Amino acid sequence: MNSEEQERKNTLDHMIDERFGELFFLAKAEFDIVNNTPEEQQLYDMLERFKELLKRKCKHHFENDEE
Repeated sequence: MNSEEQERKNTLDHMIDERFGELFFLAKAEFDIVNNTPEEQQLYDMLERFKELLKRKCKHHFENDEE
C-alpha cells in the first residue's frame, strides 16, 4: 500500500471512530437514554458492532485495492 492509500485508510479509520462518538451522544439525547443504564450499554454495544463491521468492510476494500 502506498503512502497516499495508507493516509486515506488512516483518515477513514479515524473518521469512523469520531463519528461513532457523535452518533452515540446524539442517539442518547434523541432517545432520552440515562447514563449508566442497561439502555446506554445496549446502544453502545449496537453502535460498536456496526463500527467494527464498517471497519472490516473498509479493510477489505483497501486489501482488494492492493491486488
